[in-house]
Amino acid sequence: MNKKKNQNSILDDIPFTFPAYLEANKIQKKVASVGFDYKNELESIAKVNEELEELKIELKAKNKKKIKEELGDLIFATLDVSRKLKLDPEVILKNANNKFSKRWRRLEKEAKKENLILNKLSIKKYNSLWGKAKKIVTS
Repeated sequence: MNKKKNQNSILDDIPFTFPAYLEANKIQKKVASVGFDYKNELESIAKVNEELEELKIELKAKNKKKIKEELGDLIFATLDVSRKLKLDPEVILKNANNKFSKRWRRLEKEAKKENLILNKLSIKKYNSLWGKAKKIVTS
């Protein structure tokens, strides 16, 4: 007997087994398809700023539960920006990882040239080395 499951929500057919970023993208596309969407990219970026401010408030309050919630909202909002821009967040994040890794390797080379030990550096020195790395490794 083949029973068709009653669909109570437009989100019901999104597999919970999807990676979180893909699930977020599917959720955002579904709700946008019925009009729950920002008019443009700038409105979706404004939502990112709003979520960032909410995260800052919870960080100041040291509310761990709310910090996790707001960080999740911030990540969700940034994924929505990529959807609005029609850019694949997996590709974007992979590129960001690669750029960061290249810059980090350059930072390590600079530190080695200066006979510096990484776990002994101040954040000020790290920022200085990072600035050098950024100038050398642009992408």
